[in-house]
Amino acid sequence: MKYIITTLTSLFLLTACSTTHLPDSPNATLIMPSPPEYPIKSVREKIEGSVTMSFDVDTSGKPVNIKVIKAEPVKIFDKAAIRSLSKWRYAPKVVNAIAVVDKDLEMTIDFNLAK
Repeated sequence: MKYIITTLTSLFLLTACSTTHLPDSPNATLIMPSPPEYPIKSVREKIEGSVTMSFDVDTSGKPVNIKVIKAEPVKIFDKAAIRSLSKWRYAPKVVNAIAVVDKDLEMTIDFNLAK
């Protein structure tokens, strides 16, 4: 009897897991941003700017293949922006109930000192 209950429970769990579908989503959706750390030297020198990056979101929702495509001023905030974006989490793009890589996304992170 114990064997039958265990077997039925296992079958139920396997069936429930295999029939769970993800709803389709045409784009990855940001669910957890991470604020950038302002470089100390830039704070001291009162430098502001922005960094625009291209990236992909993998099937687990992590930004990958991050590349700086524009930075103003050049190379001042690049590392901080990349570190910040790499910590962000997304709900992945879903097609036909399967998570897929969302490619060639862009994001600009601004670095502004509080006034």
